[in-house]
Formats: sequence, C-alpha cells, structure tokens
Amino acid sequence: MIKKLAYTLISALLFAMPWWGLGGWSLFFAFVPLLILGESRPRYYWVWVATAFTLWNLSTTWWVGIATPVASIGIPIGSLFFTLVPFTIFHRFRFRVPAPIASTLFVTLWIAFEALFMNNEISFPWLTLGYGFADTPQIVQWYELTGSFGGSLWVLTANLLGYRVWTRRHRQPGRAAIPLLLWIVVPVAASLVRYATYEEEERPVRVAVVQPDIDPYNEKFGGLTPEQQRDILLDIAREAPRDVDFILTPETAFDGDFWLNDLPHNAEIDTLRRFMARFPRATLIAGATTLLYYLPGMPHRRWTRLDPDWGGFFDVYNSALGITGGRDEVQVYHKSKLVVGAELFPYPQVLGMLKFLDIDLGGLSGSLGMQESRTLITNPEGIRTGVAICYESVYGAYYTEYVRNGAQVMCIITNDGWWDDTPGYRHHFSYARLRAVETRRAVVRCANTGISGLIDQRGRVIDSVGWDQKALLTGEVNANDSLTPYVRGGDYVVRLALLVLGLSLLYSVAWRFRKRSLLIDE
Repeated sequence: MIKKLAYTLISALLFAMPWWGLGGWSLFFAFVPLLILGESRPRYYWVWVATAFTLWNLSTTWWVGIATPVASIGIPIGSLFFTLVPFTIFHRFRFRVPAPIASTLFVTLWIAFEALFMNNEISFPWLTLGYGFADTPQIVQWYELTGSFGGSLWVLTANLLGYRVWTRRHRQPGRAAIPLLLWIVVPVAASLVRYATYEEEERPVRVAVVQPDIDPYNEKFGGLTPEQQRDILLDIAREAPRDVDFILTPETAFDGDFWLNDLPHNAEIDTLRRFMARFPRATLIAGATTLLYYLPGMPHRRWTRLDPDWGGFFDVYNSALGITGGRDEVQVYHKSKLVVGAELFPYPQVLGMLKFLDIDLGGLSGSLGMQESRTLITNPEGIRTGVAICYESVYGAYYTEYVRNGAQVMCIITNDGWWDDTPGYRHHFSYARLRAVETRRAVVRCANTGISGLIDQRGRVIDSVGWDQKALLTGEVNANDSLTPYVRGGDYVVRLALLVLGLSLLYSVAWRFRKRSLLIDE
C-alpha cells in the first residue's frame, strides 16, 4: 500500500512540476512510476492512476474555480476522462500483445485523446503534454516543424525509454540509458542551435498595448460606466507614439451597443475613429461585445437568442474591431474558440437539461456567435495581423489558420483578470510563446491585467507588463511572411498517430486471434 501510494504521488508531482514553473524536464519520467506500478497488475490499478492524474490536474488548474465552482468540478472530471481512458486501454493491452505494439498503443492512444480533448466542444487542452515546455521555448524551437503535439510525442517516447532503463537496471543499465539520453539531448541541442542562429528579417511593426487594469468583478461590469472605461483606455492610449502601426486594447474593453447591422454609424465607433485621427498610420484593435439583430426571414443560428421584451432575435459576439481614423469601414473578427460554460453551451441537444450551469462572466453567459474563418485586420500601411481572442491562443492548429490566411504578425487580446493573481494568467502568457515558435510570428499580447507583452519569433519575451499594473507598453516586433512546416501541414503528428493507432489495434486483434488459433491447433 505504501509503495503504491509513493509511486502515485511521485508521478503526480512529476506531471505537475512544469505547470508550477519548474520547466518541462520532469515530464520525461512522469509516467515511469505508473508503468512500474502496473508491472504486477495490481487490483484496482485504475484507482491509483486516476488519483495521480487528478492530483496533477487539481494542483495545476485549481484557479479555474475562482470564477465559478462548477468549473472546478467539471474540468477535473473532463480531464480525468481524457487521460484515464487512454492509459487504461493501454494497460489492458499491455500484457496481451507484443511489447512493441503495446508501446505504440501507449503513445498513439494518448496523443489521440489529447487531440480529441482539444477538438470537441467540451475542451480544455491546458495540460497537453507538449505545453509543459512553454516556459522554455529555447529547447523546443523544432515546434515549427511539428507543433506542440510533437512535444507530446517526445515526452511519451522518453517515458517508454525511461521505463526500459528501469527494467534493465540490473543488467547493462548504462547501455539502456543511451537511447534515452540521445532522445532528449539531440532535440534540445538542435533547438538551442536554432534559437541562437535564427534571424528575423528587419520589418518593424510599431505597436502600443493598453493595459487598463480594470477589475472585472467590481469595476468592469457595474462599478464603472462604459463611458468611464472608454475614457480610461483612451487616456492611456493617448501617450502612444504618433507613428505607431497598431494600438491594442483588451478583450471586451468597449461596450457601446455595437450593433453589427449599422456599425460604421455607431456613435461610440465615431468617437474612437476621431480619436484615431491623431495616429495616421495606425489601426485600433478594440475588444468589444457586438450584437446582430435579425430581420424577418433571416435564418437563425444555434446561438441566436430571443429578447422577451421586444420579441426580436439577436446574436451576441465577443469581437475584435479594427478602427482607423478617417475611414468609415470597421474591420470585424468574432471569437470562435469559445470558453465552455461562459461563452458556449456544449451539445445543447444532449446536455440541455444542464443549462442552469451556464457560467456568467460579465453578462456573457450562454452561447456566443462564431464565424467560419480566421479573418485579419489590416492597418493603413497594409500590415496584416490576426487577432486571437483569449482562449483561441491555446489551440495550436486553430491559431495557424490566421497565419495561413496572411497574418504577418499576431495579436492576442484577453482579460485574464477573472482568475485573480494565480498561475492561470502566467500559463496563458507562456502558451503564446509556443505559438510564436510554431508559426514564427511575433506576438503582441494585450491583457486587461495579467501579462501584456511583446514576444519575438523565437518565443523570447522582448518586454512585458505584469499583474495589477496600469500601463502603456510600446515597442517594435518584426513582420514575417514565410510559413513554417507546421503552419503548412497542421497537426500531422496527430493524423499519423491516428493511422498508426488504427494499424496497431488491427494487428493486436489479428495477433490475439492467431495466437488463440495456434493454441487450439496444438
């Protein structure tokens, strides 16, 4: 019992350490205690595995419960399902098929379930194994080839090699350790060389980032009027250099009854347009809540709402608006990777009875609207940027769509103040560093509070503003037009894993059938 508990706690600790800011190195051995524990096929093995994964999750994502207790229950349950199931399936096959096939199932099943958790409506990919290196992008510069799922493959294979060292600890352990060392050291060395030699083309884009530090609980939705919040934002932005290319404000920074049906003639938009006249080459990227009312005969969408007071149908969007002085056109992008519960009610036909669990973050509860493709915002100088809104920056393949559509630099606008001064906003900022490496696009990140910052194409933080600070951050990043292999190919690691998984399962069934047939014949 003591040994089982020790293995479980060691594994949970090794899993959690990267999200505690201690680097991703422990992940190379995090599964090994569980693999050792499973050697004797103990009764209720799945309970020990579930305990390790649950402790990992709770010790690293506990902060989600600050905004709502529902998330503190739902996220661990969802995360446990997408980790326990693949590991349990692997364990069931582990002693029934040849060792190479069992190892292949371990790697491919885990990656398949990570991808499934990332690509469904009940999604929270925060603990994807490849994200464990977000604080040390200098050792994963090769993510430009594979994306973060390449990091998951790296970690999973290292654990198998580490377990092999354990099984051979009494006979030639040094020889068994060589493949493990090469598997870890060679990619790290190649990455460090790439980090040191990577050169950005000098194509400066001048930016100004407004971090207003408005409390989302006591000021954003009730303590301050929309006009007062606008004035705070513009007072800060007024200090931006006159030759700036983009001025950024946080997610949902403005609220001025922005009806999309007649957006160019909105009075609040006109105020912002007149403000931007002092920056002739700049476009304001304004986070805003926008609405669309439906004319008779317009087809409704899944997220369309009915206003009981005036009987009309309308949509609500979490949007980024591109506003330029002297131009009537307002460029619009709608957030489309939505936070489950707060912005998206998942699978309403199946889970409709749970509608009462919707999370209300500033009046945005219920399903918001989305759009099909990742549109860009362009400034008067022709510089194209994608604007990932908050949660969208956590999804690697989704994020590449902006770049494939022509983004030369990337912006992220967010409001991380919901989670207070906890590890959540620091994780979120670090994930942006991985996106920079994967796409080789500099990142300009604007938070209400949390971490606003400038990140170069290597994932290096050029400058930043920390928690609970009201500030204007100005600086330059370089534009880029080239496409990395990952941007071109997307999550091909996942596609390959699914193919190999299917073949491995077929082989396992065939092998078992053939083995049974031979026993009968004998």
